[in-house]
Amino acid sequence: MNGERGTIQTSKMAMGNTVAEALVGLGALALAIIGLANIYPWLLASVATIALGAAFVFEAGDIGRRFAILARNESSGNVEASSTWGGMTAGFLAGCVGIALGILAILGIVPHTLIPVAIIVYGTALVLDSGTQTSLSDLESEHFGVRGMSQEIARESASALSGIEVLAGLGAITLGILAIIKIVPQTLSLVALLAIGAAVLMTGSLVSRFVTFRRNY
Repeated sequence: MNGERGTIQTSKMAMGNTVAEALVGLGALALAIIGLANIYPWLLASVATIALGAAFVFEAGDIGRRFAILARNESSGNVEASSTWGGMTAGFLAGCVGIALGILAILGIVPHTLIPVAIIVYGTALVLDSGTQTSLSDLESEHFGVRGMSQEIARESASALSGIEVLAGLGAITLGILAIIKIVPQTLSLVALLAIGAAVLMTGSLVSRFVTFRRNY
């Protein structure tokens, strides 16, 4: 019973992280759209960069806790250690770097360079972590005994999520590089942030649905 309560509590914490991730992604998307309307574009781009960094950190926390759930019944080792290990994804490091670059950009330190660099970092993290959700989905389906159509739905959702992350990541890397070489950097940076924000929003929404389904299965 204690293990079951712990699993439910961890699932609720994971749900909180994914909802926060989706909300932050929505906020970053809105800021990018307002910036494209030429309303304090670099300032809003800087704030959106910080927000997206936070979203990446939230996602890393969700991944870490999901790894902890899987590890709990596999061994009697320290759950927190498993959570820390699971959270050390490329997204976690990218989030920390992006937050730092966004803060420097807000302070007026070459935002036209630092923001595109953060965008490239985020895009790279999306590509590198694109398979993580698929792997976790397969492990969780096996762990929780999800079979048949439900397992296929979970796998297809994770595959769609992976595809979204790869496309958004490659697009962001391309736009970030073009912005660094001074090809309409303001517009391309905001478009890239908009794309990353949309990807983060969809990621948080899809994962939160899967966590809800898994908890109620």
